[in-house]
Amino acid sequence: MADLAFTLVDEASIEIIPAPARPGARCQTCDYWERLDGVRDGDDTTARRETKRAALMSGARLAGSYGMIATTVDGEAVGYAQFGPLSHYPRAQVIRDRYPELPDSPAPWVLTCLQVPAEAPDRSGIGQALLEAVCADLDRRGVIAVEVYPEPAADPWIPSTGPAAVHEAAGFVRVAGDDRYPVYRRELTGAGADIGWGDLLSKTRPPDDSDAWPLPLPTGPKEEDVFRLPPKPSRPNPFGDD
Repeated sequence: MADLAFTLVDEASIEIIPAPARPGARCQTCDYWERLDGVRDGDDTTARRETKRAALMSGARLAGSYGMIATTVDGEAVGYAQFGPLSHYPRAQVIRDRYPELPDSPAPWVLTCLQVPAEAPDRSGIGQALLEAVCADLDRRGVIAVEVYPEPAADPWIPSTGPAAVHEAAGFVRVAGDDRYPVYRRELTGAGADIGWGDLLSKTRPPDDSDAWPLPLPTGPKEEDVFRLPPKPSRPNPFGDD
């Protein structure tokens, strides 16, 4: 496999995200995991692209981008992964609700997309390397576990999550579910050595020891969403009750 570089999605690189393998799908318009009524198909309008851009960058201020791109030494994008806190993906919460044996706290992060173009050399190898790079980055952020919910299909690259076999090669283990709605999970150390929250607070400590310390954490849904389980979706289960 050729040498690869892995970079988090930013305002510029979002434009080179590879197209999904699913016919008719558009990466910029896919809100399948972000909404219970989301769809994989849709017109690639400017408004939808901006909505997708905002979703990917919504966690950048607090916890980092929600996407990573694999590129060759020539700068060609050959892989893409999307992920984020469980609260960002209501459909993932619906799947988890089927399996009460899964740990609730701390809430895992969810990987919702793994795409490598069919023409890329060593497609599975690129996918595995990208998953390992994603997990390394999330471990650096202090995340304790990553989950993914592969879907059965004749072509395992068609569903946005990519093949279960590639996730297994990258250290994910099937921990719950049947063949229809499996749950794969990879435990991380959660050490956050580079940008751990304890280190962040210590670096922002004021010079004196007044009563103003410790400083209160910022309030708002985005901060809480990173660490807490979201409320259960109020809409009907799109997967049915079976």
